[in-house]
Amino acid sequence: MLIYCTTGNEIEIPFDHLDNICIDNLNLHRAILEGCNLENSSLQKVNLRGAFLFKSNMRNCNLRYANMIVADLRSVDLAYSDLRCVTMISALLENANLQFSSLEGAMIEGANFSSANLRGANLRCKGIESAVFKNAIYDTSTIWPINFRIENYGAILDELTEG
Repeated sequence: MLIYCTTGNEIEIPFDHLDNICIDNLNLHRAILEGCNLENSSLQKVNLRGAFLFKSNMRNCNLRYANMIVADLRSVDLAYSDLRCVTMISALLENANLQFSSLEGAMIEGANFSSANLRGANLRCKGIESAVFKNAIYDTSTIWPINFRIENYGAILDELTEG
């Protein structure tokens, strides 16, 4: 299978699908993966800088230490994914599902989480003060950095799941 990148690169992988596979350490800079199913795959330390992942299924993926700077992750399903220590500077995550994902130790400076589902997510990450959370939904199980006041960022507490 070939993965095409807007850089002109074509990355050949020994699979005919992208779900339930391991493609750790690949350079997928500006890869075109819109609407792809990558569910249950391992992409540890993958360079996804500037990748186009709009509306992709990345549920339960291992993305630890991935480079996702300026990646287009709008409307991506990242529920239950391991995003620990990823670099998501200025990434677009509007309407993304991050329910029960861990971003612990991630760098999210300037990332846009507008209208994202953050229920149960671990957001103990770096650069959170400059991230955008307008209309993002969270609940009391969402984990924030100590002394971080999400109520100052326009996020919405989902009281329906409480009690």
